Amino acid sequence: MGTTVAALSVGLASKKGLASGAELGAEPEASRIPTLDELATGWLDCSQLAHMPSLHNFREMAACAPDLVGVNFLPGGQLYEDSGPRWYFYNTLPLCRLLIDGGQYDSSSCRWSAYQAERRAKAGDLEVLSTNRLVMEDTIVLWRLRLINTGSAERSFHIAVAADGELKHTGAGLEIQAVALLDEVVDHFAGGGARFSVVSPNSFSAQDAKSKMTAIYRFLDGAEANPAGPEAQWTMLLEPGESREIRFLMSATDVNGRQSAEAEQTSAAWFEAQWERTKRVWEERWSAAFQPDNRFFSGNAPVLATDDSAIREIYYRSVLTLLVLLRTNLWSNRTFITSGERAKGTVFYWDTSLFSTLFAMLEPKQMKEQLKLFLEQDPHADAVIIFKDQRPPSPEKLVVPAGWDLRGYAANDLSIFRLTWSYLCVTQDMDFLREKIADQTVLERLRVLATNWQKLLRAPGDTLADYGEAENLLECVPTYIHKVPSFNAADVWMMREFADILQAVGKQDEARQMRAEADAMAKAVISLYVPGTGVWASLHRDGSRVEMRHCYDFATVGRFMAGDLSAKVRGEMVGFVKRELLAQSWMRAQSTLDLAAASSDRPDHGSMGAYDAWPAVTVDAMCALGYWDDAIPFLRRTQAAIYEGVYAQAREFYGPTRGQYDAPVRIAQREGCMRECTGGGAFAETIIGTLFGYAAKPGAKLALMDAGARRGFRGELHHVRHGRELVRIRSGETGVDLRKEA
Repeated sequence: MGTTVAALSVGLASKKGLASGAELGAEPEASRIPTLDELATGWLDCSQLAHMPSLHNFREMAACAPDLVGVNFLPGGQLYEDSGPRWYFYNTLPLCRLLIDGGQYDSSSCRWSAYQAERRAKAGDLEVLSTNRLVMEDTIVLWRLRLINTGSAERSFHIAVAADGELKHTGAGLEIQAVALLDEVVDHFAGGGARFSVVSPNSFSAQDAKSKMTAIYRFLDGAEANPAGPEAQWTMLLEPGESREIRFLMSATDVNGRQSAEAEQTSAAWFEAQWERTKRVWEERWSAAFQPDNRFFSGNAPVLATDDSAIREIYYRSVLTLLVLLRTNLWSNRTFITSGERAKGTVFYWDTSLFSTLFAMLEPKQMKEQLKLFLEQDPHADAVIIFKDQRPPSPEKLVVPAGWDLRGYAANDLSIFRLTWSYLCVTQDMDFLREKIADQTVLERLRVLATNWQKLLRAPGDTLADYGEAENLLECVPTYIHKVPSFNAADVWMMREFADILQAVGKQDEARQMRAEADAMAKAVISLYVPGTGVWASLHRDGSRVEMRHCYDFATVGRFMAGDLSAKVRGEMVGFVKRELLAQSWMRAQSTLDLAAASSDRPDHGSMGAYDAWPAVTVDAMCALGYWDDAIPFLRRTQAAIYEGVYAQAREFYGPTRGQYDAPVRIAQREGCMRECTGGGAFAETIIGTLFGYAAKPGAKLALMDAGARRGFRGELHHVRHGRELVRIRSGETGVDLRKEA
């Protein structure tokens, strides 16, 4: 354990709008945390993007269309339909359209923040700024259009907002009522559950539509009806420099036909109150996330105080990613869904495990309840678990599968084990080990997860587990199959960590046996190393050894088995990553020299991009291998890649120079890559667990990872949870140390 230190006096940098501050001891706590406005993006050139801005309100996601007013929205349903050559195809309620003197215009630039999305363009002398917000935890979209005459003479402009539907005059004013017919389909990525797609009312499939949704557009600010069609219209005579504003909203039913309690509200006063409330609630929840004993979360995320502007921005955008994907309308009312475009309530075990320590710090109460559900599952049944409005009933008995089920991810055993382990590390809730999950204790379930690899041995005498085909592993890499180094290294780590848990609960004999098995397996994993190259091979069922030039082997072997590797192997591994994977502001998941690179061009796992967690876990492994001086500068460089908001499923290199070191980077949409993804929480995880060395163990005092290693980073982490205590960790010139907070 580190020595007690006084508070480090360090200023906060001001870069890209992130405010600077005074000395740590004198500065109010809240001023160390960037505001949501400081974390908003700048104006982005739409021609260079693959995703337009999104909207989230802790229950739903909406996605802006490329034009100035269209908003893709399907409350309660799956928003994603398919990837297009330029933009997504969405399942959505009928979009509205803005017409200026009869013409339609795409956005030229856009800007994202957590609580709103903005688009703008010029139509001749008319400049249009369109801003959207979602009503908090509701199914209502708000629009505010600002129109400015930028010309040198007075001009009259004809403005119209149209939608496919029926134009009506009601007591509330002018409305366009639109209907979407829904077709229920079965989706693998909804865990075999239902999702809803939108079908045209005139199509053949509409005859079999399961249900319908309504979208009612209501207009304020003196809208008039266009007798020629479903349009609200305005004629504006504007002086040079004069501006006018148009406000309207869309109230939608969800896929189950449920309507908002606010559906009939149309007054300007109500509109303005909801407009302000959206920002206020977002700000309150952002503030609560870092405040011990707050009224919203059952825990808190640590506060990072540093003058390192790049790492500061990376950390806070990583935490903000989780809040963007937080949902309060599922049975566990603090659920971090994996991405907003998927079927409602979809949570990937693997993605969730990548922010497991932060999860345990921020929301320990709901994490524990979710873990009980995770531990009830057959870990090989699917890649995802679907959170419903009500919790599914618990089984009376857990069935232990005899072998590998091809529906599942190879990562599931590791993911569920790691989540449970992290909860135990942070909370020190050792009583949880004795709680029953159906007919087994949590301790017994952890044993199953740590030893499930034994069911994957294909022949007597095998030491390495066969993790199946591409669909069980990285999906898009055809050669990454069978006995892969990554998950076998993870098995070594799970057995060793489970042995420590056994030791803590008094089962010394079993702990010794578990460590012996782990040591034997570690030697087998090392046999897959390709000497002199820095890369690892997978052992295929036909006996062939295929070199895998992929970051995931580096990340898992490097992090989970660093102590088993020689200095020479460590250096070669880092050399490979620096030489073939790292780029100026991002990385390649797969080397362009990999044998399968040409046939695995998916942004998250291929050679032209990387899943957003991969840079974070790569930095983690580089540090574990002792290469801090290479890892931390690369981590800082990735700040340049997060200019579009928060973390996504993947970022891709694009354009004619995409194969070069300094290729431009953007959020990817090819192959179904989503705009936001909780895997981005891995950056905060790496900053907490590696840069600051938080290395808690179940049932043990808090220690720090490589406490004497100089990180090349100065800062403090406040309100760090360990059991019932809060500690403060400092990183300085001589490494890291900690002290308890008062």
